[in-house]
Amino acid sequence: MSEAVSPNELENRVLELMENPKAAAADWIAALAAGKAADMPPATREWAAMAQEALSKAGDVEGGIELLKWRAENTPAEQMGAKDWLKAADAVAGSNPHLLALIQEAGFGQKLAARECIRRFRLLHSLRPGALCLHRTWGFGVVQKSDTLYKKIEINFRGRPGHGLAMKVAAETLEVLGDDHLLSRMHRDRDGVQKLVKETPAEVVRSALSSFGPMTSGALQEKLVQSGVVAEVDWKRFWDSARKVLKADPMVEIPSKRTDPLRLLDRASGYDDSWFDKLANERDMKTILERARELADSPASLAAIQPAQKQILANRMAFVLRGATSRQPGLRMAAAMLASRLGLAASECDWPAAIREFLKDGAVVPLLHDLPVRELEPSLDFLWAQDAAATRAALLGQLRHLHFNALQESMELLLKQGAGEECRQIFAEACATHLIRQEMLLWILRNPKQGEEWDLPTATVLAPLAVEELEQDYMGDRLKTQKLLREKFEEAEFLQAVFDGMTPGRQKDFFKRLNTSPAWPGLDRQVMQAKVLKLYPHLHNVITGEAEDAPVATYGSVTSHRSYRERQEQLEKLINIDIPANSKEIAVARSYGDLRENFEYKAAKDMQRVLMARRADLEAMMSKVRPTDFSEAPKGVAGVGSTVTLQYPDGRTEHFHILGEWDQQPEKHIISSNTRMAKALAGKPAGEKVLVPTEEGAEIECTLQSVEDLPAEIKEWVK
Repeated sequence: MSEAVSPNELENRVLELMENPKAAAADWIAALAAGKAADMPPATREWAAMAQEALSKAGDVEGGIELLKWRAENTPAEQMGAKDWLKAADAVAGSNPHLLALIQEAGFGQKLAARECIRRFRLLHSLRPGALCLHRTWGFGVVQKSDTLYKKIEINFRGRPGHGLAMKVAAETLEVLGDDHLLSRMHRDRDGVQKLVKETPAEVVRSALSSFGPMTSGALQEKLVQSGVVAEVDWKRFWDSARKVLKADPMVEIPSKRTDPLRLLDRASGYDDSWFDKLANERDMKTILERARELADSPASLAAIQPAQKQILANRMAFVLRGATSRQPGLRMAAAMLASRLGLAASECDWPAAIREFLKDGAVVPLLHDLPVRELEPSLDFLWAQDAAATRAALLGQLRHLHFNALQESMELLLKQGAGEECRQIFAEACATHLIRQEMLLWILRNPKQGEEWDLPTATVLAPLAVEELEQDYMGDRLKTQKLLREKFEEAEFLQAVFDGMTPGRQKDFFKRLNTSPAWPGLDRQVMQAKVLKLYPHLHNVITGEAEDAPVATYGSVTSHRSYRERQEQLEKLINIDIPANSKEIAVARSYGDLRENFEYKAAKDMQRVLMARRADLEAMMSKVRPTDFSEAPKGVAGVGSTVTLQYPDGRTEHFHILGEWDQQPEKHIISSNTRMAKALAGKPAGEKVLVPTEEGAEIECTLQSVEDLPAEIKEWVK
């Protein structure tokens, strides 16, 4: 009681209650509370016993239990022992055998705290037929029977109808549900709750928090899914919708960490001095940013903050800007953006310095790689708004080094801001010099119209480069990009664009490459093979090997080191000089205007096709032929790596040095293994008659006079 009451007044009030057989437990408890406040312990203990007896005579079991609860909360442990509490509980039960059994099962008279005994007694008394309850393991249930003879409570749980629980176990593991509990509402009106789930999910979450108490979002999901309130497949949509509404509800606390619980508040949260005091003492950078973001999302609250509170905001933003390590550039960026939104000047919190640092020395790359995908676009827009020229230069200078998501968002911004020509030059140079990474390859393949407009190599030219990238060992974001690039080879439209640009011979070579590449696991390779063969059935023999001709050379496709080096130099010149020069010619020709009537542009484009085809041919040839010094050439028969002497019918003799596929020098009598002469002599021993071609194209029978090793001068030439 708030006002002082004299002892005489208290005694008179107690006498009035004793004379009133209908006196409620609440009235008795109010009188006892007044006695305790008046510092009358002996009298209060005596009155409590009298009240317990009076409520028992009136048959008010609920009131008697409520009074027991008050006594347990307000009586020192040394004043009442286990026997005293058993006597008090027996007074509540009177001669009712059911209640006496419940008292025994609740633990009265044993070594158990009085409060716990009373809690169990109250719970067991509430477990009447039809009562709704919640078990820790088996979930929601409906009480069917309370059997004091066998000391059991019979309950229908979902999937366990008629399950019997010992009363002692029930007292420890069950919770009786009130009418407003979410599961009670679900039991009474399932359709109504399901309608709320669809239409007002935030209200369902509030009800769950009110019913189950504070809990993390993970625990909330588990509760609602297991109880059948929300289907597992619908959870993400349900939670996203509910969270959006709850974040704007001042009576619900949404934590910044997933491991912290959601909770209902007794009063609306506001941005008062206590909120700012809590922010001032916060040391976790992510929590600081989350709270500052909440304030920034509330313009009305932000406009009402006081200078001292603004200083706290500036201090906390500066704390994040200084405290974020080199491995946390995303936190620094978030702090800079929030500081700007909060209206903090550079003198209060030098966030512009962080922006300047991001835009120099390649720092934009780790920044963009550290940002979540959803933050890339607003962060890039913010950088551009602060310093468009520096942002443009930073992105263009680092395009080749960006992971795919960062590259994609950067390209969207650069194209929107008119930097298309600079982007085209970067992509064209990367393609021409064979130094293009999988991120840029994937971007071109995903944007074929842009690639065509920029005159970039076609899918036919880029596909072998993509296979090379797929064969690399990558981790993290690069591994994710590799997976996206591999998925392109599962698209029939892409495969058709690749193979349609190849000659039949190149189709076969590239299909062989795909089949032997380690870039595909077994099952994925079979899927890819099936899609290619559906489009190009004639490539089936690449897998079966049925129409494969044996090579003419006696020990594989080879050539001399000299000839291989010459082809290698041709390829390097093509890649490093000819193709880049052609790209510049195309760029110059484009600047002349109308491409339909632009002769220089058409000529440069024709040359580009020639150069790209030549490059593809050289790469294909060099992948099939290996260099050698012919030291391992077969002995005793004519073939690659041998010197032969022919005797013609007129007695004239002629000798030839048979070398590899690319070797040919008539003045030194060196012939290629691919010539008609070499093929006619292949495998023949000395002394055998053989038909050889003449210069006129006819054939003449000669004698293979000798088969010898290559002489020293030819071996030297080979090197």
